[in-house]
Amino acid sequence: MEFGVTFTSRIGDYDLVALAESLGYAQAWFFDSQMIYSDVYATMAVAAQATRRIKLATGVAVPSTRLAPTIAHSIASVAQLAPGRVELGVGNGNTARLTMGLRPVPLGEMKRDIRLIQALLRGEAAPHDCEGETHLVQLLHRHHGFINLDHHIPVTLSAFGPKTLDYCGAECDAHLTWNATPEGLTAARARIDAAALKAGRNPALIPSKNISPLAVLRPGETSSSPRVLKSLGPFITNLLHVMCEWGENLLPGGSSIAEVVARYRAHVDRMPLERRHLLLHEGHLVYTREDEQEFLTPEVAEAAAMIGEPDAVIEKIRALEAAGLKHFAFQVTDDPVGQMRYFAETVMNRY
Repeated sequence: MEFGVTFTSRIGDYDLVALAESLGYAQAWFFDSQMIYSDVYATMAVAAQATRRIKLATGVAVPSTRLAPTIAHSIASVAQLAPGRVELGVGNGNTARLTMGLRPVPLGEMKRDIRLIQALLRGEAAPHDCEGETHLVQLLHRHHGFINLDHHIPVTLSAFGPKTLDYCGAECDAHLTWNATPEGLTAARARIDAAALKAGRNPALIPSKNISPLAVLRPGETSSSPRVLKSLGPFITNLLHVMCEWGENLLPGGSSIAEVVARYRAHVDRMPLERRHLLLHEGHLVYTREDEQEFLTPEVAEAAAMIGEPDAVIEKIRALEAAGLKHFAFQVTDDPVGQMRYFAETVMNRY
């Protein structure tokens, strides 16, 4: 199992990425959400200068917030600073679009943009449709120190639905999921593997990677301990955001949290409609707003995150590995240094 760590894109946190490298993490992921974090590529570029081995990946870039040629150019620019250790995670958009009042990018549009990005990263010229016109585009001056295309830049797709999983297996380099369960991952791998074989590809070369909200319990702690609820607060509210914006079918609702979800929806309904998409995401995966404190319950925490003492966390990750997972990353929140050190010491180094 390969282990990684996930950061909100804060341009001054390069020291945390360097610490992750020193602790033995194989990869660092950075959120791309232009209205709430630093620029993801600038953040990765600074981190590239502060590190030498750790892989750097967008988690995930979203077509439409930048033109596809710009996305290709940006990741290739970071690759000039970190040759052979960058990865382009791509998805149809959560907060990158929702914070602007937009819905996720339709699959057809996302596929069109990803195919163009892949062609450009191969150094090819390819047609670009924009403003009702189609023109060939190509990344020029690749041998003059501006970009690096000499090492393959994997394109990893954040995929959950059947059609997106099929596309991932047929055309992408890897599969990214979030807070996976063994059952869900087994089903996803079945679709990815079938699509890969149909396209004449080896499924083993399309690994599944997972990012999980996580709380590794200290001795005597439970999911209701104050430190745990504080740490998981941003993930709890994120799950509630998802329940409001994406629907209850995407993440486990269940009777244990139905009442909290209903109360949170009523809370959101009281927000002014014209500013709701702004108010809802203030603090997203960074801190819990004062008006959301009442919704921090252990029941929602257990639905939103992986929680357990070190041995239990190891057992859960092994179950994901048996279902086909190759890379496990967790998201840091209020104590990134302590979280990275404790996970490395009690889980990663004992796995």
